[in-house]
Amino acid sequence: MAQADQQIQNASGSSVRADLNNNFDALFSNNSGSSEPSTTTAFMWFADTTNDALKIRNAADSAFIEVGTLSETNLGLALKASPTFTGNVGVPAGTVSSLPIRRSDDTNTGIYFSAADTLDIATGGTRRAHFDTNGITIRDRKALRLRDTSNSNFVAIQAPSNVSSDVTLTLPSTDGNANDVLQSDGSGNLSFAALPQAVPTGSVHMMATTTAPSGYLKCNGAAVSRTTYSDLFAIIGTTHGEGDGSSTFNVPDLRGEFVRGWDDGRGVDSGRSFASSQSSANLQHNHTATATSTSSVTDPGHFHNVAYSNSDSGDGVIEESGTGLSGYEPTEVATTGISINTALIPISINNQGSEARPRNIAMLYVIKT
Repeated sequence: MAQADQQIQNASGSSVRADLNNNFDALFSNNSGSSEPSTTTAFMWFADTTNDALKIRNAADSAFIEVGTLSETNLGLALKASPTFTGNVGVPAGTVSSLPIRRSDDTNTGIYFSAADTLDIATGGTRRAHFDTNGITIRDRKALRLRDTSNSNFVAIQAPSNVSSDVTLTLPSTDGNANDVLQSDGSGNLSFAALPQAVPTGSVHMMATTTAPSGYLKCNGAAVSRTTYSDLFAIIGTTHGEGDGSSTFNVPDLRGEFVRGWDDGRGVDSGRSFASSQSSANLQHNHTATATSTSSVTDPGHFHNVAYSNSDSGDGVIEESGTGLSGYEPTEVATTGISINTALIPISINNQGSEARPRNIAMLYVIKT
């Protein structure tokens, strides 16, 4: 190790020689030592044995810049698995076909700088991503993949095939609530909102099946849990039955029923309370009929003949025979105006059931829970 003041004394021969040797030793050993040389000049070398570093003096002669590691092969400047750089590393801007930062065995994949304040990533000889002060641009409809913790699956975000103009979506500033959905204000600002219920709780529907789908119950009058079906209980309460009075309530029983719209003050079906039942009935009415043919008999007047005789049958009574009784005349012929119409129009009502009903098809009523 040697360091010198870089000055040659004005002295006799042996002193000058010694001074020359000291300066040569310092020069040849790169001013090696455990501390910085006391005399410095711009661009001089310094082998820092304390920090195992080779350093060079900066142009302003104000500080040493570390160049490499003394104990490393090639001063540690050769590429290694995890190189450590101190200070700034400048590279050319490059192009997609001439990448300044790349793998030594792959000239098509790496990083370059297309303009100031930008960074571009190329794979396979094509620019895929662009970073600038506006954000990150992923080109050619490539997806942004977000891997799970096991790195076995991902969620991808990808642009549509064609976009007529730029679209910016701004995410919400809160987490939202369970079952919320994202909605836009029309300008790309997203926010969480409660999911509109497509089918309101308590609505009744017909099903062309014999079973109720998920989220529905049969309208069979069953008593169900007020806790399990709390949403439905909050809507219909005990309107259709209070169940056990504490933990259950009844759903409507629409089996075999025709459903009628509640009058609600209109006056067509007045006096009805909501969800009340109504017995079968027919509107009061008359039936008329017209005969297509008749036959009649008109009485022109008539008389009755009474037979009698004068013979004695041995009973002491004398019977007479003739066309009339003694002292009476036969009835006179007269028109009475009595007609007998023989055209009978039968009207019959077939009793085929216990109710009045139109033609119908049996379906299953269900209620949304």
